[in-house]
Amino acid sequence: MTAAVDRKDSFRTPKLWWITALLAIAIALYGWRYAVLGERAYVPNLADSFKARPWGIFTHTVFGPFALLTGIFQFLPAMRKPGRWRMHRITGRVYVVSAIVLATAGLYMSFYSLGGVVTHVGFGFLALFTLATTVQGYLLIRRRKITAHRQWMLRSYSLIFGAVTLRIWLPLLIAAFHGEFTPAYQIVSWVSWVPNLLIAELMIRRGWAPSFKLGGDSNPVIIS
Repeated sequence: MTAAVDRKDSFRTPKLWWITALLAIAIALYGWRYAVLGERAYVPNLADSFKARPWGIFTHTVFGPFALLTGIFQFLPAMRKPGRWRMHRITGRVYVVSAIVLATAGLYMSFYSLGGVVTHVGFGFLALFTLATTVQGYLLIRRRKITAHRQWMLRSYSLIFGAVTLRIWLPLLIAAFHGEFTPAYQIVSWVSWVPNLLIAELMIRRGWAPSFKLGGDSNPVIIS
């Protein structure tokens, strides 16, 4: 009886997931707005850079929302049910491809970002870390290292979620700098993702792990 109750509770969707999902959906729709409206959606301060590299921004804003949406649903507790593993694998592959394409486009765009070296390096590291964590997570699942795979994908998604936190931080920073966009953008190129990654790392170090076991997992956490 206890095992049945514990298993049922393990698939219950926490409130934090719903909040995160709503934010991810909102920013995903906002991102696709760039792809649909083109230059009409560009922020004035960034318009010249975007116009000079339309394919870079188009790729970035098409695949970014796919990564945001497929990524958040990978963390939905109900996706851990055995009957939904096929769906988990399919959406996982979409996430990996989307994240890699997004990060590649982001790395290219980082060399031309407004704000000089500070933003070039900030957004460049974001792209590189997204590539590294996503590829590492994919390689681990190929080796059936389930716990490590989920940990690296948590790191990966914390970086992808920078698209959300950037849009929370940026207006606050602009207000702090009395309407000045450039210094706010320089800071947001770092604070949009570094705290996210630190939070993910803290969660992992405090024992965040999957509550299921598949064969080959070298560090399983089993529901009792």
